[in-house]
Amino acid sequence: MAFKEIETHELTDIQSVGTIYEHEETGAQVLYLKNDDPNKAFTIGFKTPPYNDNGIAHILEHSVLNGSKKYPSKEPFVELIKGSLNTFVNAMTFSDKTIYPVASTNQKDFMHLVGVYLDAVFQPNLYEDPQILAQEGWHHHLEDEADDLIYKGVVYNEMKGATASPERQVYNHLSRQLYPNSVYRYESGGDPSAIPSLTQEEFIDFHEKYYHPSNSMTILYGDLDQEAVFEALEEYFNGKGRLEETVDLSFEAAVPAEQDFEDTYSITAGDDPENKDYLALGWHVAEPEDALDQYGLEVLTEILFGNNQSPLKKALLDAGIGGDIDGDTATIGYPTSFIITAKYSDAAKMELFKKVVRETLEELVTQGLDQELVDAALNKITFRTKEAAISEDNPRGVLYAINALQTWLYGESPFVNLEFSTYLDQLKEHARNGYFEKMIQQKLLDNPLRVAVTLKAEPGKNDRLEEQVHKELQEYKKQLSEEAIQQITENTQALIKRQETPDNPEDLAKIPTLTKDDLSTDVPSYPLEETAFDEETSFYHADQFTSGIDYINLYVDIKDLPAEDYPLLSFTSSLMGKLATKNYDVATLQRKIDLHTGGIYGTVSTYEDKEGNLKPYFVLRGKALESSLEQLVDLMKEVLAHTVFTDTAEMLKITQRLISNFENRINYRAHVLAADRALSQVKPSAKLNELTNGIDQFNYLKSVRETLQSADASALIGQLKQMMDTLLNKNRLHVLYVGEEERVKQVKEQLQTAFSSLPSTELGRPVEIKPGAKQNEAYVTAQDVNYVGIGADARGKLHYTGATQVLATALRYNYLWNEIRVKGGAYGSLYSHQRNGNFALGSYRDPNIKNTLDVYENLPNYVKDLEIAEDELLKYIIGTISPLEQPKSAFSKGLTAFYRLQTGVTREDLIRLKEEILATDSDALSSLHEDIESVLEEGTVVVIGNKTQIENEKELFDEIFELY
Repeated sequence: MAFKEIETHELTDIQSVGTIYEHEETGAQVLYLKNDDPNKAFTIGFKTPPYNDNGIAHILEHSVLNGSKKYPSKEPFVELIKGSLNTFVNAMTFSDKTIYPVASTNQKDFMHLVGVYLDAVFQPNLYEDPQILAQEGWHHHLEDEADDLIYKGVVYNEMKGATASPERQVYNHLSRQLYPNSVYRYESGGDPSAIPSLTQEEFIDFHEKYYHPSNSMTILYGDLDQEAVFEALEEYFNGKGRLEETVDLSFEAAVPAEQDFEDTYSITAGDDPENKDYLALGWHVAEPEDALDQYGLEVLTEILFGNNQSPLKKALLDAGIGGDIDGDTATIGYPTSFIITAKYSDAAKMELFKKVVRETLEELVTQGLDQELVDAALNKITFRTKEAAISEDNPRGVLYAINALQTWLYGESPFVNLEFSTYLDQLKEHARNGYFEKMIQQKLLDNPLRVAVTLKAEPGKNDRLEEQVHKELQEYKKQLSEEAIQQITENTQALIKRQETPDNPEDLAKIPTLTKDDLSTDVPSYPLEETAFDEETSFYHADQFTSGIDYINLYVDIKDLPAEDYPLLSFTSSLMGKLATKNYDVATLQRKIDLHTGGIYGTVSTYEDKEGNLKPYFVLRGKALESSLEQLVDLMKEVLAHTVFTDTAEMLKITQRLISNFENRINYRAHVLAADRALSQVKPSAKLNELTNGIDQFNYLKSVRETLQSADASALIGQLKQMMDTLLNKNRLHVLYVGEEERVKQVKEQLQTAFSSLPSTELGRPVEIKPGAKQNEAYVTAQDVNYVGIGADARGKLHYTGATQVLATALRYNYLWNEIRVKGGAYGSLYSHQRNGNFALGSYRDPNIKNTLDVYENLPNYVKDLEIAEDELLKYIIGTISPLEQPKSAFSKGLTAFYRLQTGVTREDLIRLKEEILATDSDALSSLHEDIESVLEEGTVVVIGNKTQIENEKELFDEIFELY
């Protein structure tokens, strides 16, 4: 073997043995985390330091997946997903590295993924094909010589959406001001204003320089064929030689020349900018060798900002510095920063902001931190870290790879972030000797490596910048010769032709895939035992090995409550565990929750069965180590039965945070918000989701904020008390316990005792929920891109079968991918058809509106003409089976068992679905075109996006709203 073993570690925290290997010729290092996890993972990463804001590392990440020497089809990445049982496939660009992780539980499939990714990163087609940069990065787009000249490109539009986020702008400004002498001053994802400066020559040079085995780091994980993976690596490593220079990302942080920086961010034109500024303070606090301090900073963040009662967060909120306060330890790359951000603030408060931070920290150092507060923070971090180590909801191998690279990339041990118990135990000892007080003094109070950033709200800024770019492009076009304009048009048409031309069958055949023999129709049977909890209610037990953690969900039946109660119900659930109770003030309650549990929080969940009947619940979730069961049950009872709704100041802080969280969803998940909003106009269950979790809830929260800011909130307080009186009823309370069999009796008895004094009142009749008003809507935000959604009720029109699910896969990875992303320039698209009839389409960070709606409208015609070869159909079948094979954590298995019971979906239904998927043929897919057409005819349109573009298409909408 061309690799030599360097070092081996027993990693008990993640139940693995970690071994580092080095490829003797190139010096490339490989870390293998060996264990019995069947969910194998492979990650190869490269140091990719940016040299300006042109996004070269990010665009390269996209582009290497657009064909390679062995796999020359246009997008083997997409073809691979179609025919893979992967549990994870992605690529990610960070501030100074790019990684390519894959995971699968199937060894054959795993090696397919590894092989295609290795060829992609080391032998991409982008050297010979400049159209790849044009498509994925940017190009001058001119379909007809008479058209306006525009920029187009997937990353260009992605980053127009990403950089519109003020949170991201704050982060980028802090990094730029704090580290002006490093690569961390650049936006590695790409600034839209700089992306069009990137040339093909730079593109090739960057790949040649950094995508070399000597600059690679590979992490393997799980129960895999080690010899096969090393052979695959050797194919690309052997004969490549060793780079003379290594990429050194280290630097010496210097005192910033400018410690106060101010800029503006865009809000919607006409919007009131008052109290919409962002204030931020940032310190350089650690480097990769500071292993213990890195853990200590995470705990310190929890001590100071873990909840609204944490000392620094409380001081800032009480001083009115901002409506929402965040503290974060940000591992930017080589440097780590400590960042405090105030949202809903005013630029004039910056000096007061600094003063409150300084004085509060000085007081904490002088008086000493409350030991119980420190213990609570340590417990919270420890619980979170240990639970992550047993979770399968995200492939552990991918998460561990990212954790390992946080130190390994900079010459430190990759094991630092995989041996958390050692460091957390040390912190528990040091905490008794003033460790965290010293950290506050040294890292924050006495630290000259700090900056302050003010980001002021500027109405219509993005629109003006967009208009300026458009004007400059047209001026540029006027200066071009006829020959140059003709050349741009020809280039545009050539790119469109490339995008529309199918791959050669021979090229597609080179991409490895599984066979039907590799697939199974088996479905896991997740046990769920139902016994009586009270006379009218049930206790459900999901027998799972949970590594010593008790998971308890209290389900309060609310099927007799009217739709107009749901905004209040959702708000009430968000207050659970965050307000004072009968026996504890809010600070004491928060501390006890952190000391004894892994968290207690509320939500509202609605289940829909096969007949369309709704089963809505007000839910309180809690979890704790088995040794803390008594405290967990007592605290859950305290929160559910004894919360006091009189502290309007505290409720206002919570409301501001909820509004802030929703605004972040607008920046990052607006395609889902648009699709859900459209569904709410045709489906009762979706309407409840909208009232509790969508735009209806957002609008309700804004009205609650106004009420809480007014002189009299007594009506709201009365509504909250009355709602809790309604909910506190023995006949409503059901329990789900996820844990081991021998604990069931104890858990059930403790819960029965705790809630024995609740009144028993007969429930009313189930209330009929109706969908919202059916209309096409648009919601204006301060973004340059759009999110175009359609929602429809497919019940009785498009039956949920194996064939419809195979069709969904075909449409996602062929028609919609090509039309919306490849040709349209959007970052992504959504197609969803669920068992309950929910049917939704959506686009993500999309420069278009009308064109995208035309793509949706043409779906039935595309399906009608669909002819899929057997080998292509097999890929879609495998890709449809893949999500059904995803591993689950113990808690997720319990939730799945409960979901199946509530919705009436049986294991036999799921087996039948798999059988139907495997039996699907091409004719079965094309025959669905009339059904899809009938669904779309009943659909509604919702667009979230750019004001100018929405107004240009205003005839498409019945109503246009300002979202925020």
